[in-house]
Amino acid sequence: MAAYLVIGNRRVKFRFFIILALLIGGIFYLLTFHKSASAYSSISYGKLDMVYNGFAVIIRDEKVYTAPAHGKAVFLVSEGSRVETNQPVAVLYKENYDEVIVKQLYDIQEKIIEYQQNRLMDQVVNSDLITINEDIDSSVSQIQELVSEGKYSSLGVLESQLRVLLENKQKLLDYQTEPDFYLTELYNREASLMAQIEAWTIRLQSPSFGYISFFVDGWEHVIDKDSIGKITLADLENIFANSVNDTSKSGFSGSPALEQETAEVQVEEPFFKIVDPSDEWYAVLKCDDSEIFLQQGDIVEAVFDDQEKMSAIVTHVHKENNQSILVLQFSTGMDKIISKRVSPLEIRKTVEGLMVPTGALHNNRGVQGVYVKDKDKNIFIETSIQALSNGFAIVESVSDEQALQLHDQVLIK
Repeated sequence: MAAYLVIGNRRVKFRFFIILALLIGGIFYLLTFHKSASAYSSISYGKLDMVYNGFAVIIRDEKVYTAPAHGKAVFLVSEGSRVETNQPVAVLYKENYDEVIVKQLYDIQEKIIEYQQNRLMDQVVNSDLITINEDIDSSVSQIQELVSEGKYSSLGVLESQLRVLLENKQKLLDYQTEPDFYLTELYNREASLMAQIEAWTIRLQSPSFGYISFFVDGWEHVIDKDSIGKITLADLENIFANSVNDTSKSGFSGSPALEQETAEVQVEEPFFKIVDPSDEWYAVLKCDDSEIFLQQGDIVEAVFDDQEKMSAIVTHVHKENNQSILVLQFSTGMDKIISKRVSPLEIRKTVEGLMVPTGALHNNRGVQGVYVKDKDKNIFIETSIQALSNGFAIVESVSDEQALQLHDQVLIK
């Protein structure tokens, strides 16, 4: 007869308790076995690439110079090029400027050169004229090549040099050619036209050396190096909303080639700015990610709007409303970004060190760290996260007394 136990009105056989005990023991065994076999991971040495993206505000020391009222302008230098003190940078034409008169002047000058050359054909042409003709041909060829390749950044300098060569050739021909009645008439007509044009023109020179930009947005006197550490998310949003990288608003439109026409400028309106090439400049980056594992003094690679990468130093890192603000300091590359106030920016940093899965990161009473297996127990070691990417983290021990070691076993959540 089977043994049984009476509980209330029910009779429970003893084998039920045996089966229950075996079931509980099996579950405990499985849990214990799983924990010992798969709940730990070995610390390895690895490399992680961190990438952060966002929009950045460009801050630099900028000196803005104004121009008197005029109708049109001709740029003598390219946007972002380096200029010297007193170098001609633009010619302004007043509102009553007549392009027909300019066309007439060019026609007269061409007739003068053609007539002078024809009269000198039977004479011995000196080496100076041969040399200057060769230089003119070379300049024209270079300009044509740049235009065909779409490389406009050096056009301003080359075309300015071509103008000087043509002027020198004119002087040389004037010197060698004895003017007759026809040539004298051409000279008089040229002088009359030039006098009219001169009365319409204002010539601008660079007051100082540096990189020049005809993009002036009004923020030059608002944000500077002194305000870098005080900029908030609200400030950045205000600049994003009110600073459009549209050069047509600054009096500069389109490609910075020579003889580019501009919109009408009012009385003493800001016309161009100069940035000292030896000055450091900054980019304030807004990231929508609050988890930024960068520190002051870190060196990163920066790429503005798919341009070439540049090196930068992190000078400020702070978080606000689940977002982060990074301040980067640059010492070179100003000419590549001088026309921008706001630009997309990507920063990259590669970090090497002891690497653990992100599941090994634990929070113990507000302290970040990992649990390291020590025989039959786990020791909590406080750590700092140096990098976090693709499910892994590079960590360092906060205390030298509790240092992580390669191949240590860390507890996984």
